[in-house]
Amino acid sequence: MMKQEEISMNKIFTIIKKEFRRTFTDPRMLISLILPGILIYILYSLMGGFMFNDESNTDYQYNVIVVNHQEDLDLFFENDQFLFTYLDEEDDSYKQKLEDKEIDLYVIYPLNFYEDALNFEPGDEKTSPEVKVFYNSTKSESYDAYSNYLFILSSFQEQISEKFRINKSNEVFDLASSSSLTIEILSTMLPFLLVIFLFSGVMQVSIESIAGEKERGTIATILTTPIKRSELAIGKIVSLSIIALVSAFSSFIGLILSIPKLMGSVDLELQIYGFSEYTLLFLVLASTTLLYVSLISLVSAYSKSVKEAQSFAVIIMVLNMIIGITSMSGNVSQSSNYYFIPLYNSVLSITSILKLSLNPINFIITILSNLVIVLLGVFILSKMFSSEKIMFKK
Repeated sequence: MMKQEEISMNKIFTIIKKEFRRTFTDPRMLISLILPGILIYILYSLMGGFMFNDESNTDYQYNVIVVNHQEDLDLFFENDQFLFTYLDEEDDSYKQKLEDKEIDLYVIYPLNFYEDALNFEPGDEKTSPEVKVFYNSTKSESYDAYSNYLFILSSFQEQISEKFRINKSNEVFDLASSSSLTIEILSTMLPFLLVIFLFSGVMQVSIESIAGEKERGTIATILTTPIKRSELAIGKIVSLSIIALVSAFSSFIGLILSIPKLMGSVDLELQIYGFSEYTLLFLVLASTTLLYVSLISLVSAYSKSVKEAQSFAVIIMVLNMIIGITSMSGNVSQSSNYYFIPLYNSVLSITSILKLSLNPINFIITILSNLVIVLLGVFILSKMFSSEKIMFKK
């Protein structure tokens, strides 16, 4: 019995080594495994740069034309952001220059604006003094100048009319800790992205390994060798899972490295997660990868070609995305019943780990449920390998 078990394990390792050799000695396959992580890092970093580009145009000076300059307002405009030109009377030619994008703002103050604004009371018969600020929204600098100029005028408006103040001191009024903010952001975003990355990596390698070999006819050579179909199924699933984890790990690293840039000025405290959280996360991802490989392998073995297998896999991918999106609600059920549901239990467990609120019983249920489905997949896959009708259908 011991000898037969050893031979059996040797044959499984032979299948695993074959898959590793096929993947890791092919430069195109290696690039396809690593490239997603690089692309994710570049894409998310660029997105963060575009969304939080606070340093753009820092050297640019807004060209502002002001009619009836109010010297008393100079205190509010004490910065080098605006380059002012003062006029004593209105000149409509500057409106045309604004349309032609030659200047950024054309501002007209009424005479005695400062005194009239200070002395105005809501019950007065006179209307409040009006400042006219012309801009061109098709020019980004003009629109930015308009927004900044109005913000400064609003500060003056608040100062002369305020009856009470809100949050004007130097105290911190947002009492959310950076650690809780980190948990909220990552537990909402990461579970969805992780299951997408995992499934993409699995689909990429699993379909080619089985449906691709069926299409090329090389699967027939393997099936004629003296190997048990269960050994072939186990070897395929284990090797493909490891390869898929490499792809998912690449994507995960790219995502983690790009998160600080994607979040902009949000200060994330990733150190709140220790060795235990990363270990639990790895175990959930590993069991989920095995589950994905089992499902895609069954689809791939059933299909006549790579194209047909991809068509079936898309259906599972859509279902996977729908399940992954549930993590974005921010709510995590602690009811153990939900952790028996394949795929959904992985999303719940990943979210719970990131929220630092994982129930050990639910974690065990998730791992065992996934492994039961994997064993069932191995059994069905071995039966499919034994069926000439399925493996050699045209």
